[in-house]
Amino acid sequence: MTKIIPILLLSFILLKSCSTQDPVISKWEEVFINPSVENRPLAFYDWLNGFVDTTRLVYELEEMKDKGMQGALIWDVGAMLNRDNLVPTGPAFLGEESLEYISLTLRTAERLGLNMGLISASSWNAGGDWIDPKDASKELLSSVQRVSGPGKNEIIVGKPRSRRGEPELFKLLHTVAIPVTEQHEGIYNPGEVVVLDSFTSDGQAIEWDVPAGLWEVISFFMCNTGQKLMVPSPNSSGLMIDHLSREATRIHFDTILSRLDRISTEEQQLKFLEVDSYEVWWADDWTPEFVQEFKDRYEYNPIPYLPLLKDYTSSDPDKDKRFLADYSRLVSDLMIENHFVQATELVEQHDMQLFAEAGHGGSARVDPLKALGSTHIPMGEFWNRQRHWVTKEAASAAHIYGRKIVASESLTGWNHWQHGPTDFKQLCDVVFCEGLNQVFFHTFAHNPAIAGKPGFAYHAGEHINTNATWWEMVRPYMDYLSRTSFMLRQGEFVGDVCLYYGDQAPNLVPPKRIDPNYSPDLPGVFPTWFYDETKCPHCGQPKPINPGKLPGYDYDYINADVITTTLSAENGKLVLPSGQSYRVMALPDREDISLEVIKRIESLVQNGAVIIGRKPTRATSLKNYPVCDAEVKEIADRVWGDCDGQTVFSNEYGDGIVYWGKSVLQVLEELNIPPDFEVQGVDNCDRHIDYIHRQTESADIYFVSNCDPESKELTCIFRVEQNRIPEIWDVETGLIQRKVQYTKVDNRISIDFVLPPLASFFVVFKETSTGVNDPELKEDLQFNFLIDKNKADDLEHLDISSDWTVSFNPKWGGPESIQVEKLASWTESEDEGVKYYSGKATYTKDIVVSDEQITSNTEAFIVFEDIQEMARVFVNGHDCGIVWTPPYKARITPHLKTGKNQLRIEVINNWNNRIVGDLRNPDESAYTSTNAVIRFNKDQALLESGLIGKAEIVIK
Repeated sequence: MTKIIPILLLSFILLKSCSTQDPVISKWEEVFINPSVENRPLAFYDWLNGFVDTTRLVYELEEMKDKGMQGALIWDVGAMLNRDNLVPTGPAFLGEESLEYISLTLRTAERLGLNMGLISASSWNAGGDWIDPKDASKELLSSVQRVSGPGKNEIIVGKPRSRRGEPELFKLLHTVAIPVTEQHEGIYNPGEVVVLDSFTSDGQAIEWDVPAGLWEVISFFMCNTGQKLMVPSPNSSGLMIDHLSREATRIHFDTILSRLDRISTEEQQLKFLEVDSYEVWWADDWTPEFVQEFKDRYEYNPIPYLPLLKDYTSSDPDKDKRFLADYSRLVSDLMIENHFVQATELVEQHDMQLFAEAGHGGSARVDPLKALGSTHIPMGEFWNRQRHWVTKEAASAAHIYGRKIVASESLTGWNHWQHGPTDFKQLCDVVFCEGLNQVFFHTFAHNPAIAGKPGFAYHAGEHINTNATWWEMVRPYMDYLSRTSFMLRQGEFVGDVCLYYGDQAPNLVPPKRIDPNYSPDLPGVFPTWFYDETKCPHCGQPKPINPGKLPGYDYDYINADVITTTLSAENGKLVLPSGQSYRVMALPDREDISLEVIKRIESLVQNGAVIIGRKPTRATSLKNYPVCDAEVKEIADRVWGDCDGQTVFSNEYGDGIVYWGKSVLQVLEELNIPPDFEVQGVDNCDRHIDYIHRQTESADIYFVSNCDPESKELTCIFRVEQNRIPEIWDVETGLIQRKVQYTKVDNRISIDFVLPPLASFFVVFKETSTGVNDPELKEDLQFNFLIDKNKADDLEHLDISSDWTVSFNPKWGGPESIQVEKLASWTESEDEGVKYYSGKATYTKDIVVSDEQITSNTEAFIVFEDIQEMARVFVNGHDCGIVWTPPYKARITPHLKTGKNQLRIEVINNWNNRIVGDLRNPDESAYTSTNAVIRFNKDQALLESGLIGKAEIVIK
């Protein structure tokens, strides 16, 4: 069979190359059938405790290649689940032995054609045993003494403390005194602050002639937080760096890169480094040059305002807010410039690319769009059965900063060995519609031979590795991910709206949707704010801008950096240098705005832009206050004119227009901009029918998905030129249907579909099409007619639901074989060997097909009502393919013959049942071995397994 595959692939490529005169689309068709390596999934390749089995290492890399992965990022990390020291301890990260393992990885990857990378610390964040305290994470702490005047006093400076105790290393920076009034405790006037720096001697005492009254003397210290890496491997602990420091970042990455240079060659080197989600203790972040940087950028002295960082308030709350915003913006800018930008530059000098989870998946202090956009590849995350979904943020950053790849830490969670590719596809389709085009499995754990099965696992993540029961059948899932990723990198994203989310830091982009399986019925777990439309469903923080419902329209978030530096207005659109464009911009519902942003908005509107939002009245910063407020008001008066949002709802200014008091949807309708994608025939309020649209000069590419577990009959209306011709590109097989029924309506194109459960595909609208389907396509992708009984009067159904022989592997506790009268879950069996079985079982059955049922034009499919989790179908010894998505079917036409036929179905479930069975039988030897067994209990539910329900041969 392996010798036939290249010939078939060549025939596909030759046929596809003749299907269109457009060379770009011809190339798409070639890559679509067999996606190239750079489009394929990556994974976090965790080396738990730094321990490596070199034989298994090579085997795992070979399996990554064989199953269709691009490669992985080596992740040296501690084994958080390690009761009884089950996971051995390996060498120090990037020490001599560790580098030998990485060198072996590089040599093997070069041989196999894999792309490999490295997470740039042991565990995550930045740091290691090479970081000295002077370059470690820092915060601003204080101590307070009360003194009375008048009179000369020697004030002994108190030591600082945080909620974590007294820091080991600290340095006095500044001391200020504020007058205390009993009726306004904790409230002060920055204008009355006395800076005592000149009265301070050797950091120990202050000799000050205290004026009359009661005074609080506040001393501010730069202190090391003492925070070490979160979960390093046992021999790799070290301090986290000062992420605001250029020097600390340089030392960190120079150390890593110089050590890697010792084992790298031009042919054998890492392709990527990754900085993971920023998870550093909350603190008042500080760095040695902070005050001078503040003065240079904001043109005022921050020292009198420092008490505001320590729970004081001033007599002017508006000034408080402005200073705190300036402080947070500076923290963000220093972290972006000195950490993310510099790291990107250093990595690029070594011919690598930097992935960065720089958004609000962790506890980021940054403008996430700016941070993500400053790196080569913005990266978000999405979890399985959890609300941690932050991919729209990375997609927006990629779109506005001209990055083609949107990565995401994918399928993180705590559902150990309960789910497989079918469940994962549902979630991936949802996130593809948010803009994902580079999957990053969390995780692929390295498993030495001593680990057993299911083996070692990091504490979180869905375990996609060679020890997964269904690993041998995973290739079609990998190909589906790769095809989808490839197509979603073509052209530019189509979004009608850009949402300005303000200039505050930290900031956030909420997800469009999250895991549809995340249930509100989990007591004590489901957040009370989840259904609050004003809150981000991921983190619960207020949305920075809430545009309201936008059915059928897509959007990006945009920040002050892009608005003020690269956004322009052309032909009534907002345009970026990459070619990305939007029809309108919406502003947050706030009275304040960045002065720099409103200056640019005036220019954009003059040149034809459409802006939606309330009229600003003041600036966001204390810089040049109060003159800055007067400038904002002057500009706003010009641009908004008489528009008040109550009686006057728009104002034309230059070639553009501003709206206030109308929703984004109302403005789009007023501008005669129809939905980009409209669904009719089903209730789609939950957006289970979703889409994303990309566009090139010669094609419109729509990815359409049904994440519902039920089939749907519906109509989709696409906003494309009516002279374009639709084709359906199947992400599971790589085949293309060019015979598509469609109608032209209202300057758009309407197509009816029957979408199977959890289905997804591309609709590609081209200027020309042959109208000839790929020869191997033997079913209708548009109407699914071979399975839909309501539209298949001419189909013959041969019921094969009864009388199967099922064989199990005794190594995993199963019987040699059993006879089953009907297809039901293994968990219904009285035989514990079947009930608790995990792994592969083989169903066999002979059927007889008559001469009348098979003709030269016959097409035959085997169809199962349910498969848990995956199956491979054989007919008369011939492999008919892997079945893993509903409707569970395989084409068997070439191998079905008149007379007796042998059916053999290999079915694989998940590890859950065998682990639970071992716990329910503690007196017997366990079949399974894993450090994650503490995540299971004997009362845990068993999962349905095997072939379930009706099975039939469908003949046409």
